Amino acid sequence: MSLKIKDRAKPAVPPVEPGVYMAACVGVIDLGEQYSEKYKNYSNKVMLTFELLGETVEIDGEQKPRQISKIFTFATGQRSGLRKFLQSWDGKQLSDEQAAEEDLSQRLGRTCQLQVVLNETGDKANIDNIMALPKGIKLDKPQSELILFDLDEFDQATFEKLSDWTRETIQKSSQWQKEHASTETIQVNPETGEVLEDGGAGTNFASQAPTNRDGGVPF
Repeated sequence: MSLKIKDRAKPAVPPVEPGVYMAACVGVIDLGEQYSEKYKNYSNKVMLTFELLGETVEIDGEQKPRQISKIFTFATGQRSGLRKFLQSWDGKQLSDEQAAEEDLSQRLGRTCQLQVVLNETGDKANIDNIMALPKGIKLDKPQSELILFDLDEFDQATFEKLSDWTRETIQKSSQWQKEHASTETIQVNPETGEVLEDGGAGTNFASQAPTNRDGGVPF
């Protein structure tokens, strides 16, 4: 029996097979400001989720619509991955003004074609490209519920509909950390820095995590 990690740590759900799929956008999820270990900075992220129409996958013994997502940085420059993605979806270039005024919530329910590829190890599928549907093609509506989540207009019911991974990612955002930072007052000995559990004489401090330049909390 092999005890190699790679043989045991297989995904619970097999990756989407590579190919071109008819799809519909079923989720626009604000992930908040996330820290990048690679670039050592913070940037606001958004996740677009698509249902691959007609495709299903078994999860916990139940057949559910197959979905795939892609995460982008909120940016409107010519080199922005999000801008290029939207232009490919529309089949036309966006002016700087149009890109700046783009409302991603209006993408919910819109159909497209997606090209899906596998990573080098073949255990993860990624959206490589998006295209508009050929003229004249009409598709059935997606089976998935359309979900729009905006951290600035937080809705608990919508938050609870998100996957565990998505909720955990949002909870790492600087916005979430700032909003949920503890404000409990504690007593600290000014000479030793020891926290006084008996309420003895000391210095009051609001128990908060350290913040970054914008008030966000380092991960």
